[in-house]
Amino acid sequence: MERVEELGSRIDASRWTRAHTLIFTSTSLGMLIWGLEAAIGPAGYLVFHRSLLFLIAYYALDFIGDIAIGRLSDTRLARKGAFYLTMSLIGAGIIILGVDIALTGGSGLTAVLVGLVGAALMKVGIEGEVPVSLSFLAESAPASARNRVLVLSPNFNNIGSALGAAVLYLTYTASNSYVYAALALIVVTAVALALTLAVRLAMPESARWLLEKGMRDRALREASRLASQPASSVSSVTPTVGLGGRYAFLVALGVSQYLTFGLMAYTIAYFYYHGATTYFIMLVASLGAAIAGIPAALLPDIMDTRNFTLLAYGGGLASMILIAAAFLAMGSHGFLALFYPLLFLNMVFSELAWAVRTVYEPVLFPTSIRATMIGLVRAVPIVAYDVSLYVTSAWDEWQFMVFNLGFWGLGAAAAVAWRLIGYDTRRALLESASSPRPGTRPGAL
Repeated sequence: MERVEELGSRIDASRWTRAHTLIFTSTSLGMLIWGLEAAIGPAGYLVFHRSLLFLIAYYALDFIGDIAIGRLSDTRLARKGAFYLTMSLIGAGIIILGVDIALTGGSGLTAVLVGLVGAALMKVGIEGEVPVSLSFLAESAPASARNRVLVLSPNFNNIGSALGAAVLYLTYTASNSYVYAALALIVVTAVALALTLAVRLAMPESARWLLEKGMRDRALREASRLASQPASSVSSVTPTVGLGGRYAFLVALGVSQYLTFGLMAYTIAYFYYHGATTYFIMLVASLGAAIAGIPAALLPDIMDTRNFTLLAYGGGLASMILIAAAFLAMGSHGFLALFYPLLFLNMVFSELAWAVRTVYEPVLFPTSIRATMIGLVRAVPIVAYDVSLYVTSAWDEWQFMVFNLGFWGLGAAAAVAWRLIGYDTRRALLESASSPRPGTRPGAL
């Protein structure tokens, strides 16, 4: 009977196939929807008359999808099955939120509460997509392409955010209406969801997950779509850090990158600015991150992933110091013109930091708990971000800058620690990089 390691070696050494293209397209469209949805939060905040209740409740729901759907994907639904659940939740949420805004224009407490129901369904579905997508990509992509697809696919989140911000900016500029801007964004999101469903109907299931659950015959059928003639050799690595240490490392990276991106790309825009300027700040930030996705996809394959981590988080810290220094020197009135290019630079490093996370998160945990652990990693920064929204809502801009600076410092410290005691995962057999005990290789599992 074929072992997980043997099947994994065939998949990891494979050439790129049509099935890989379908999986990559599926996860990329899901990430695009996530980016569009990220812009819906600020749009809803403005539609519902700057209701902090809507904003905090909206982001507070993130971790439910990460943990619950990630766990269901690991235990019962597999990867493709979990996607049908996430798409159902997203679709229902889009309908409820869209109808609510169209009929009420965001006026009244009832409108806010109904909007929250729709947003909740959509948010849980969207967040559930992330651990499932990263797991699916890591389990299915050839080792020679794994790092690239784990960066390029999530980069569609940035492309979606940029598209969403552009839709909001252009619609608001033409209509001077937060309501019309939000409705236009909801329509675009619905179209993207329909395209995603069409692709997912044709793609395979995760062969590694099926074999892990004892479904050998089906696993071999699906693997035949993913394992063509070998294109490259695959090496093994020996982990130097246990699962607890890997979890702590990824949580520190997650808190640093998630909060600094969200606070600088979105929160600063709608807390301190108004009208079209709000959407333009979001657009600049998203474009910086999206453009950086190209070098971010190449660097983890040509340099030690530990050094790549240092580059990303060290650069983010340095660029945040520049932003804080510029604000301190110029004040809020003369700061905005310089803020745009500095924010763009900061978002470049934020994308590199996001690439570090998407490369490491699915690779450092074994198949049986992969999506669950990714969800548990992501839950911590999500909760921290929600708390930060409440805390920073009463702060001035300088306090806000210092707050972000501290979180970049946390990420840089974690990067230094991993460089000293962590291990490189480039082109490694997935089962070796994710081995649960340090000092063991796949054959010893």
